[in-house]
Amino acid sequence: MDNPALPAAQHLDDQHLLDQHSGDQHSGDQVVVLPRPAGPVEQLALVTERLRELLITGEDFDAIYSHILAAPGKRVRARLVLACAGLLPDATDTAAPLRDAVDLACAMEMLHESSLVHDDICDGSLLRRDAPSVPAAFGVRTSARAGFHLAGASMQVVARVLSDNAEIFARVGEAPDITYADRLSDLSYGQLIETLPPSIDEAALRRHYELVAGAKTGTLFRLSCSYGGTAGGVDLDRLRALMEYADQLALAFQIMDDVRDIEGGPGLGKDAGGDLERRVPTWPVIEWLGSRPGAREMWLDPEISSATLQEDLVGSGATKAARLVAMDATEKATRALDVFPPSLARDDLRELLQQVISR
Repeated sequence: MDNPALPAAQHLDDQHLLDQHSGDQHSGDQVVVLPRPAGPVEQLALVTERLRELLITGEDFDAIYSHILAAPGKRVRARLVLACAGLLPDATDTAAPLRDAVDLACAMEMLHESSLVHDDICDGSLLRRDAPSVPAAFGVRTSARAGFHLAGASMQVVARVLSDNAEIFARVGEAPDITYADRLSDLSYGQLIETLPPSIDEAALRRHYELVAGAKTGTLFRLSCSYGGTAGGVDLDRLRALMEYADQLALAFQIMDDVRDIEGGPGLGKDAGGDLERRVPTWPVIEWLGSRPGAREMWLDPEISSATLQEDLVGSGATKAARLVAMDATEKATRALDVFPPSLARDDLRELLQQVISR
């Protein structure tokens, strides 16, 4: 049954969609259509507009969705979808229309925002992107309902795109090592196991961290790459390369997120040190525990404040060591893209890796 909170799919051609985004420019009696957005970053404006169409519908959660859209983040998952959909520019006969790639990009962003709402509920976070978190602004119960609604709405968008492009997406599920929506539960699994870290053994903590990062962060990265790549006509072998890219990007992304949580600084968008306060063994913490004499005792002592841990951890060089691991992951991700021909989309995926490391 269709969700009445979602507008009916608009089967417009791609040029109409792009014209709506750019607007017509009039010069005398001539109409000049602005050029098609060249790459994934330029196409993100289409995602922003389409998200508003999908979410602001006059229904129960409009206020929450307006709050979310007012602080959109970097749209990394949407960018992954659009870039992966453009990796084979000549595959026009085996690729979905741009409007459907845009809708898939919207769906991945909706799933991401849903996960953030529930993350903030679980963590008791008051801030998100320099603004009140959804649970802080609207309450836990209403936010939980909105998060579930948002996830369901995203899957309805995905189902519509797959139905409209049945031949292109006929391969979905053929290869078990390519992540599609059947693995979406890995996202909540990552949230669960994050709260169940192993004993303080360096090797066990590293394995646990990689498992959590692959589930919490990697699941949506893999979904974005798999749906985007499939929409762009990418074959199974090269979809596997995109899974490797997504996994390595996720590891680098999560490590750098943890480094920023410890180091703080402008642009963090939330209170620094939250993971330290909750004694979450992030990668910089694992580096610190493995190299700093006395770190284990400090970590287990409830009387040691997060501020003291933060100062000692940064001074030990653990955040620098974590950055090196993230850089190694981005190099592996870069090599995974070598199977694709040169294109603006491939350049953008590589640029994204550099932005992750430098943020």
